[in-house]
Amino acid sequence: MNKQRIVIISPAYPYRGGQALVEAHLFQYLTQAGYDCHTITFTLLYPSIFFPGTTQSETSGMIFFEHSSRIKRVINSINPFTWIKAAWIINKIKPHAMVLIWWMPFFGPAYSSIALLSKKFTRSRIVFLVENFISHENRWFDRFFTRFTLRLADHFICFSKYIGQQLEQYFDDKSIHRMTLPIYDCYNLNRFNKESSRKILGINTSNVVLFFGFVRPYKGLDILIQAFPLVLSKYPDTTLLIVGEYYEDEQKYIDLVKDHGIENRSIMISKYIPNEELECYFKAADLSCLPYKSGTQSGIAMISYGFHVPVVVTDVGGIAELVVPDKTGVIAPPNQPEKIADGIIRVLELRNSTDFEKNIVDYIADLGYKNLKRIFNQITGEVADRICI
Repeated sequence: MNKQRIVIISPAYPYRGGQALVEAHLFQYLTQAGYDCHTITFTLLYPSIFFPGTTQSETSGMIFFEHSSRIKRVINSINPFTWIKAAWIINKIKPHAMVLIWWMPFFGPAYSSIALLSKKFTRSRIVFLVENFISHENRWFDRFFTRFTLRLADHFICFSKYIGQQLEQYFDDKSIHRMTLPIYDCYNLNRFNKESSRKILGINTSNVVLFFGFVRPYKGLDILIQAFPLVLSKYPDTTLLIVGEYYEDEQKYIDLVKDHGIENRSIMISKYIPNEELECYFKAADLSCLPYKSGTQSGIAMISYGFHVPVVVTDVGGIAELVVPDKTGVIAPPNQPEKIADGIIRVLELRNSTDFEKNIVDYIADLGYKNLKRIFNQITGEVADRICI
């Protein structure tokens, strides 16, 4: 019996970042579930004029779930001829389902063209895996491109109730399936423990608060820096470890650290962290802080849980859905430094009476792609007897 075929449209290796990681896990899970998977990715993702980082390509020596032989680099985000080529390749594959990973309306013209052509020439179900309904920047054209493109979906998959509710407002006639991001435990290579990690990083304080990831305005690092003196007033033997590449002016954060007098209790590592180096930072941390001003879900939270590290998050979007208060972390209101400080202090106080590691292990057992096979059995079952094998 021939396997049912699935095509994934997404950033994928050699691109880096959250969408490529989602694609890698999705490809692995669906392949393990018995599907014949193919990925079509980009030759050009963001034009350099629009990209604020140093590189869009993966620089790590370690690639998770490597499947380069199943990845075709075809789509140029600003070249319509490549969108036609992608649809032609999809027509040759004749998939039972096509999964488009959606996170930014900039890609609406390319995605809608590919989806429209695929609908015309194949009987594939069109599935949008929606990470963000509207981009974090929320530009004037975002809502138009989002609604225009997502209307082509037969099914949606989303990672939070928050996104599911947004989809229901506009597409209540569509099937909406919910799961969470996978637990990113792939970074735990068991090379370090807390003591060795802190030694390598030159940390000698009793407590470490970690901020990790790309620094962008909505991530709220400025709020965390403002909160940290309040943490130090209660726990002076604490280090703020800020790790990540800046997608805006780094100097304003350096100045903010100085202005709040926490230079001697802060370490700023301003670079993109390769996969094989990430473990050291999370193993050094007592907690991971996500002081976001806006958001939908968080890969950083799932990395933290992969290391069994509790989190302090703000109640924005669907991020707080991932936290069991006082069990796996603490939820704080956004844009309030004193409340962020209270959340951090709360986690540090609870360590003596709460087994965060056990709580996280128990909690994450039901998260991730556990129901993915059921979802795709339903989706592909709609067309399995109608597609020419």
